[in-house]
Amino acid sequence: MGPVQRLLRPEQSPQPTQSAEHTPSVTLQRHVPLLLLALALSAAVYARYAISPLQEAVRTALSLTDNQIGVLQGPAFALPLVIAAVPIGFMVDRWSRVRLLFLFAAITALGTVITALASSFAMLLVARCIVGLSAAAIPIAVLSLLGDLYPVAQRGRATMVVVMGEIGGGSAVFALGGALLGIYGSEPDAWQWSMIWLAAPIVLVMLLLMLMREPARADRMIARPSTRTAVVELWQYRAVIAPLLAGKIIVGLVVSAILVWAGPALLRTFALSPSHAGAIVATVLLIGGLAGPVIGGVLADMCQRSGGPRRTMLAVSLLALLSTPMSLFALAPDVPSAFLMLIALKTAFGAIAVMETTLATVVIPNELRGLCTSLLIGATVIFGVGVSPVLVSLISGALGGPSMLGKALTLIWAIASVAAAAIFAFGSRLFRPGALQPANR
Repeated sequence: MGPVQRLLRPEQSPQPTQSAEHTPSVTLQRHVPLLLLALALSAAVYARYAISPLQEAVRTALSLTDNQIGVLQGPAFALPLVIAAVPIGFMVDRWSRVRLLFLFAAITALGTVITALASSFAMLLVARCIVGLSAAAIPIAVLSLLGDLYPVAQRGRATMVVVMGEIGGGSAVFALGGALLGIYGSEPDAWQWSMIWLAAPIVLVMLLLMLMREPARADRMIARPSTRTAVVELWQYRAVIAPLLAGKIIVGLVVSAILVWAGPALLRTFALSPSHAGAIVATVLLIGGLAGPVIGGVLADMCQRSGGPRRTMLAVSLLALLSTPMSLFALAPDVPSAFLMLIALKTAFGAIAVMETTLATVVIPNELRGLCTSLLIGATVIFGVGVSPVLVSLISGALGGPSMLGKALTLIWAIASVAAAAIFAFGSRLFRPGALQPANR
């Protein structure tokens, strides 16, 4: 039976009875692990951005250049994952994910402490590479575990919860880092003491993860496949994975461009002050970052219950198409209009990201879920961290220089929205009965 035909069958995993679903023991069994997974993902993002609120203090204390800071914030995080993505995926598919999650959290905490002890750029680079690798490995294990903790019709809302934890971790580290730096003042080692205390919440999450137990793996077609068997089976799912991979790349391009370039684009297009532009972007990220996952999680579950993966793909396609007018923010007549358009765009792509992630946990069998997730996250990091900022700058230069930054963003976002709509509309055709013949094993 081919991958698509298997997905078109009604779900066969055991479902709790109506009376058992509401007992306290079942509620704890189902939702305490979800909270722990949300905390784990929150800790990963928290560690990833721990250096950001201390960035200027670090640069001054160690006499670093802006280029060196850029390396610490970008390639130091992206390159280790790109190199290790496939091995991490294999580990998640074969070993205890709960133990791996604890190990990744411990390494993340260790890397944060080493960051605090760094006295040179080289040591700081090594420390951030350690954090980048371990923090990026955490979501791979988290998403694999989600697939076994919740049935397919509930994975959208479960994904929504862990993504909300991710947003909380990013917000918390900026607030706590700024507060700690204020306490320790302007002394040369103020950032180091602040970083040491920033490691404490990660250690706490690491200890809480000891409460988790490994759930039974469901939806497995092959138990503990060999590396060759896993690669062969992954290739059989290429038609299913391709639209997910393309969608992840597009989301990475758009979201990273919002984070890096939306503020400068507002400043140059509408002649705003840096503080005004910064406040607008912060509000866009907060509202869109909260509303997008909620909409995406609820919509993913509704689509899965009513029409399965095909309806989910069609919904993502429609959402991407509806976001296209919002990408034209640089052509807005005034600042309030541009502000609302950016919020709508960030919300739409936040929802798309959650729906894509949920779809991957549904359409990819358990024995390939870690490997596939690592590939999807690796692609997002490469294009989001590595390609997107440079691509925007190059297109802006080609259009006429720095003043064309807003139009460059508009062009990229509009093309991305239309491309995502077309990719998922085409991808939905794969899930029609009889669309693909069974794969030969």
